[in-house]
Amino acid sequence: MSFVSGPAGRGCGARPVGRHRERHHQHRGRPLGVAMEATAGDGDPVESVVDPDMVALFDEFLGREEEITSSAAVPVRAQPYHYAVRDTEHKGLCLRDGRLVATNLQGVNAEQEEPISVVPNPHLERRRCPLIVGIRGGNKALSCGTGPEPRLQLEEVKLWDLFSSGDAAVPYTFYKTFGGTTQHLRGRRVPGAFLSTAPQARP
Repeated sequence: MSFVSGPAGRGCGARPVGRHRERHHQHRGRPLGVAMEATAGDGDPVESVVDPDMVALFDEFLGREEEITSSAAVPVRAQPYHYAVRDTEHKGLCLRDGRLVATNLQGVNAEQEEPISVVPNPHLERRRCPLIVGIRGGNKALSCGTGPEPRLQLEEVKLWDLFSSGDAAVPYTFYKTFGGTTQHLRGRRVPGAFLSTAPQARP
């Protein structure tokens, strides 16, 4: 997966694969898409479509909106939600040499599939559905980088640590929006760049 400028490349769709509490539960709800576009800032329109899956995520971590107080604590049992990703060619994500790549999920590759994990960013506007994104059950985070040029990379930082880190979580945060029959994640920090899968270069 990589950033490209201009129109989005191959988009990605996703299906929930479960969330972990004391036991493993099958996590159901509207699929979370991951054709990731970057936004120019907080001035983007907020979509009015309500995703029950994301409402449940934010309620679990932050409490119901009508019940939130400044002293509200995160429930001990709250855990990241996990999703299996597919691009438009039905390829899934695998981790190879420290990078996420899209591949056909056949044979041994099926066992190597890498779901994404998400927790809410509690420091940004809730109705825009800001998500901190990572893999490995939330033990690695997906970052847009901090330099002037977007650089997609995995970092050894836990989603839970970013959840309470304020502005430091911005490079790892994506807004979830609807787009056609799928949903999308729009990068919070990097304007004008799109996250997508692309064919591997051949020698």
